[in-house]
Amino acid sequence: MKAPLQEPEGFSTWWTFWRPHMRHTDGKSDARQAYIKALLRGALPDDLLAGAQGYIRFMAEKDKPYIQLSQTWLNKDRWEDWADKEREYQARIAARAENVVQMKPISNYRPKFLQEWERKA
Repeated sequence: MKAPLQEPEGFSTWWTFWRPHMRHTDGKSDARQAYIKALLRGALPDDLLAGAQGYIRFMAEKDKPYIQLSQTWLNKDRWEDWADKEREYQARIAARAENVVQMKPISNYRPKFLQEWERKA
């Protein structure tokens, strides 16, 4: 009986993200092995996830049916191409969110016509 495979750090999160976008011929076992090799080459789990998010986010809609297999994508260190772009995108989104001012409703506001009507009554 085989011992259960130990999932590498961050792989389950990465695979959960990748799976909805993958091709039908892509495999988790091959992806896991390529993920481990990428970690051994010095990749960080956060970089791998950010790279995958950037790759999917900026992929043209017409190219989505031709997405690379996860093993190929990881073995070619494609995450390096996309991790920085994804982080820049997330920083722009965060900066926009900081510039938004939440307005509080004025609770005692009464339109002018109501104020005049109440004075007459």
